[in-house]
Amino acid sequence: MTFLLSLLLHVAPATDPARTYDGVDAAPALATAPPVTPVAPMTAAPATAVAPAPTTPVKSDGAVTAPAKAAGFAAPTYGLDTTPAPLDTTSPKFTPGKGLSLRSTDGRFALNLSLRTGFQYTLQQPHDGAALRQGLELRRLRTVFWGHLFGPHNQYFIQLALAPRELQLRDGSLHSHPAWDVYMQFDYLRDLTLRVGMYRPQYSRERLIQDINPLLVDRSLANAEFNLDRDIGFDIRSEDFLGLGHLRYFAGVFMGEGRNAEGLGDGGLLYTGRVDVLPLGLFDDYDAADLTRAKKLRMSFGAAYAYIDRAHADRGVLGNAPADGGTTNMHNATADALVKFAGLYLEGGWLWRRGTRNPGDTVDDAGDPIPTAAPRNGHGYFAQLGFLLPHTYLEPAFRISQVFSQGSNTALGDSSEIGGGLNYYFAGHNLKLQLDYFRLWKRAALRQGTDQLRVQLQMAF
Repeated sequence: MTFLLSLLLHVAPATDPARTYDGVDAAPALATAPPVTPVAPMTAAPATAVAPAPTTPVKSDGAVTAPAKAAGFAAPTYGLDTTPAPLDTTSPKFTPGKGLSLRSTDGRFALNLSLRTGFQYTLQQPHDGAALRQGLELRRLRTVFWGHLFGPHNQYFIQLALAPRELQLRDGSLHSHPAWDVYMQFDYLRDLTLRVGMYRPQYSRERLIQDINPLLVDRSLANAEFNLDRDIGFDIRSEDFLGLGHLRYFAGVFMGEGRNAEGLGDGGLLYTGRVDVLPLGLFDDYDAADLTRAKKLRMSFGAAYAYIDRAHADRGVLGNAPADGGTTNMHNATADALVKFAGLYLEGGWLWRRGTRNPGDTVDDAGDPIPTAAPRNGHGYFAQLGFLLPHTYLEPAFRISQVFSQGSNTALGDSSEIGGGLNYYFAGHNLKLQLDYFRLWKRAALRQGTDQLRVQLQMAF
């Protein structure tokens, strides 16, 4: 037996050294055994069973031996540096409102994690004889991840919404998914930055201000009717066009089906364009309230247009499908302005929509065609004012907003709101308590409307 083993070791060729695997050095190959001089056969003692070798890879200086690859196959190469990047042990830090941040030592990778939540109590008292309604709810619960990969110009942003209202929890079933925003952005060129994914198109300023930053507990009545919400698509943009510090632009194309769309559509798309002009220089004009008490006057003016081809919902990417099963071609426009100075915050906006219906072929139970529904043609406005009182963190605020139907063939009714509130900023928008009161009414007189009281506690960490 000893003779045969020695002979095999002598004549078998040595295997090629193992190749490297994804940048990890392989262990050195075993040396070829020296020849053994044959000896006379002799009676061998009973062989002792040898335990199998452990299957756990052997570690050497922290590296794991990779399996050898067949000859002729090289390790893949990429245009970007894909070698592992160690964590910068000095980078983990917690920033209020921005959460936990991590960085790689070479700066190629970054990850930030934050949480946002808020509780809202609402009381409504109609003046038409209807019963009082009230409720306390988890208004928002968001988990946000953002950062960059393979370099600072490849950015990502992911926001998940987990509150029952955000998931449209009804009758024990979910009618929405938790993905709120998912996009990537490539800003290699200042004046030609690309963003692609699911997010809010750049349309109305009030809607683009983050959910945790509104001046009052929620956005205006006009915004609720005319805003364009999250959709899937892409845009090109510049946050500082030509580097002059006075101009921004955005131009995008989206699917026009909204956040909950799935599968293939009919080819109708949403086209958007927006321009911001800041005559006195760039500043945080997408952040409600003047918490920095600006020492210089700051102003921002914006305008946007959007066209939706064959929208399936009666408000564009939002709303209900028309009963006749058809679609609507919609023109949308908005203009807005914002001023900040010494704790004063003033914002106003106008929004407009005009649609043309494409009738569907839905029939009723008797087989008769359902009449073509009218489009929701109309316009609206809002104006709001806040003032951060000197030497305090208390801010009184006021808003008025109205929506008007336009033309004789419209499904949109008139509605109005007027009210105000108080904000107390414990730590800016990251921890604040808000209270507001509004009178809401439709076409009826103001005295026949509904009183609404809201209290909201909000945290971002």
